[in-house]
Amino acid sequence: MSDRVNAGDISVNISVFRGGEQLKASDGGYNLVGFLRAWEIYESIESATLEATFIFEDSAGISNIFTGSEEIKFTINGSVLTRTYKLRSYNINSRQRINQTTDVFIVNCCSDEYALNEVINVFGKSDKIFKDTESSSIVKTLVKGSSYMNSAKKLFSEESLNKQTFVATNWRPLDCIYWITNRSVRKKQTGGDFQNGFAFYENALGYHFKSLDKMIDNINEMSPTKGTDKQKGSTRLYEYLYSPKKSDGGETDQFKIDSISFPEERNFLMGLRHGTWTGFSMGFDPVNISNSAMGGEGPDLALAKNLYKITELWNKMSHLGGKKAVNPVSRVSDDYKSLIDSPKRTRYTILPYQNFDPKDKQEPQKNYESLVYLQAYQFLRMESLKNTKLQIVVPGNLDLYAGSGVSVTMPTTQKSGDKIKADKKFSGRYMIVTIAHKGTPDTMSSEMLLMKDAVL
Repeated sequence: MSDRVNAGDISVNISVFRGGEQLKASDGGYNLVGFLRAWEIYESIESATLEATFIFEDSAGISNIFTGSEEIKFTINGSVLTRTYKLRSYNINSRQRINQTTDVFIVNCCSDEYALNEVINVFGKSDKIFKDTESSSIVKTLVKGSSYMNSAKKLFSEESLNKQTFVATNWRPLDCIYWITNRSVRKKQTGGDFQNGFAFYENALGYHFKSLDKMIDNINEMSPTKGTDKQKGSTRLYEYLYSPKKSDGGETDQFKIDSISFPEERNFLMGLRHGTWTGFSMGFDPVNISNSAMGGEGPDLALAKNLYKITELWNKMSHLGGKKAVNPVSRVSDDYKSLIDSPKRTRYTILPYQNFDPKDKQEPQKNYESLVYLQAYQFLRMESLKNTKLQIVVPGNLDLYAGSGVSVTMPTTQKSGDKIKADKKFSGRYMIVTIAHKGTPDTMSSEMLLMKDAVL
């Protein structure tokens, strides 16, 4: 802990550079904190870059130093740790003159690599332009290679089972990476079955290329007594309690939840309509229609070979809470469980021309069947993570990261004598899907969208 007393107390320093030279405001100062009114740093497992927004109130002509291409160095001295962000400004907007001498404007920023991505092309056949076509190896080349984004940041990746055969037609590096994430298969096979569901994202520790199952395994391994390891990318498990705060606003309040909301409960009707738990996964071969994996031998879809069910795939997935995890579907009313196992939605995937797995090119139908299965697995993997959602705001903590985990203890609204028990549905370990650190020059809060797939 730092010497800051109150939860959420911070101090900040913000400076602007162009071509390596630190820029002065018209008053001769380098630190622009006196003009900073509000700020936000955003991370998400669905975003390949950090994003930041700074709101300035300008009565000294500081807007003249911005062209929309400067490097911004932003240091936050927080109550848990201190971190410096180096970001690239790319847009200046919403300028308003609030009086004769004062303007308010917003500066949008992203990671430098995201800006470089716009001017780099990937062209050619994968086995010609990459030494190794295994998924994580290609991602490493694109992120850290001198001919591509040339990032000095850490890259934490999971190896895949399969190699990638494709032709890049002047793709940007991130276009190429996203193509790979949708087609990568884990080396680990639970019960002999394939797993996929990869994601590529950036948080304050670096870049990550991992499957959702791997991310969940890592969260289950986290401990409140083991600190964050920046070299390995492992993080500390912070435990947050929803309870009244003390009047002194001291250190113990650092790990109490300021506010909590429930973004959405599962809509049972929409779940049935969209095939959230059960459906058909089918493949379409645009080159050879006769090779299309259309699911069944006969006209009856109920006989389809590629019928997917969450009740069957659940035990093949990793779950938050480990062995104590319970599938929420098992708690559905008995007279509705039969509806969950009744397929409605049919999902199609375009099949490649016998190049998914070169080892099985003598039996192309095997390739097709694997792709069709993996489409269903990837869909159910993400949908199951959405079983329980929480939006919480806590005192600012820079040691929380998108893709990592957090533990929440929430009391039930039901009392048993003088004791209040933990809510088994909403308490437990969650994945941090998005996190926004936001505040003023003096205070900070961390707002998180949390998801988990199981109940205790």
